[in-house]
Amino acid sequence: MTRDGSCLDLRAFNVRSMPWLLWAPINPMKGGVVKSTLQAFFVEVQDTEWFKYSLQGKGGDKMKKNVLITAISVIACLLIGTGMAGAKEPFKIGILIPITGTQAVMSEDLITGFKLAQEEINAAGGILGRPVELIIEDTETRPAPGMDAARKLIEVDKVKIISGGFSSGVALPIAKYCQERGILAVIQPPTSPLFRDVGDMIFLTNVLDNYKGKVIADFAVEDSGKKKFALMFMNNAFGMALREETIKNLKAGGAEIITDVVYELNKVDYKAELQRLFSKKPEAVIATFYAKEGMVTTKQAYEMGLLEVDKVPWYVPEMGTSFASALQEIPEVVEGIKGLDPLAPGALYTEKFRKKMGRDPITAYAAMNYDALILIAMAANFAQSDDPVKIRDNLWRVDDWYRGQSTGGDKRFDKDGMQGFGQYQKVIIKGGKIVPYQK
Repeated sequence: MTRDGSCLDLRAFNVRSMPWLLWAPINPMKGGVVKSTLQAFFVEVQDTEWFKYSLQGKGGDKMKKNVLITAISVIACLLIGTGMAGAKEPFKIGILIPITGTQAVMSEDLITGFKLAQEEINAAGGILGRPVELIIEDTETRPAPGMDAARKLIEVDKVKIISGGFSSGVALPIAKYCQERGILAVIQPPTSPLFRDVGDMIFLTNVLDNYKGKVIADFAVEDSGKKKFALMFMNNAFGMALREETIKNLKAGGAEIITDVVYELNKVDYKAELQRLFSKKPEAVIATFYAKEGMVTTKQAYEMGLLEVDKVPWYVPEMGTSFASALQEIPEVVEGIKGLDPLAPGALYTEKFRKKMGRDPITAYAAMNYDALILIAMAANFAQSDDPVKIRDNLWRVDDWYRGQSTGGDKRFDKDGMQGFGQYQKVIIKGGKIVPYQK
């Protein structure tokens, strides 16, 4: 039974896709034959990473019993009238990634998040018995190339579902285009509240800036004890929405904004903006960047003697996004900057990423891509259809079943398809790494 009180018709569900009902890659198929007894299945389930992970801190034996009861009910329904799907054409999904541009440093991680999910879905039988094919296009982290990439995916490749997008400034016009064309867009990690009003074909797997604007403002005021703030935000959909929420909440907390700098992306010199930022001697700074701008701006601020966080603390609402490049190239410059970041990806995702890439993830946002693709697969298989409208309707039904690997794991959507339950944490750059912060 789902949140709306309706029941899923599990008899129509593809048995080979059942792992996504149970939140992780468990394959009940052996050599193309369904196991003959539930007991044999449970032996396999209890030995999986998912089963062990789902019990951690969640009630031990009682939880185990509840999980088995749920699984028994599910399997009993799945084994009624279900057959194997034969070889079919690939199920195409369009993927938009900033392979070049200001966020290129994160592209490998972002692509890997999708590919890890693709591998697991295909190993479990695919979507509707069809292998998932990802068609990846470069947004260049700019709106115009992003739109060109989206048009190519929809008009040439004929995809019915798009995911990714990364930047609100890039993804917002793409979302509007998808809505007009009846294309389902599951977007991450954009956070602009403007997505809420685009339409019913648009879903986000990251929390909106309404939340982050309040949290960063409250954090900066309470942690610094200061009242006179300088702001520096980028001039795009993401930056302006977050700026508006930050200003509103700073004022509500009794703070004063003495300088408010709005800057353009893709510049090589921000000295003039930094001079304006510090022209009225602020007591604290709140700013946000993309990776390229974060490295250029902090390097120049450091050289100008303006980045002394012991005297004038800096707070950044998107630490990983802002300093992905700086942490690799000039970690000593950004030492001591505080801010917010999504909770680290879940252990299952991180372990799979390390095994595939031989290193730790550099961004938590890639796990959102992983979650998005698995949610799409679950919804399509529950819908038993490749119709984007039917898949959309089932996203609201399967999100209760799925334990995600990003922002704390609760990936339930609200009535507008926005992410309502994601979690961020307070962090600081210490020893060249982003780590949890406690005063």
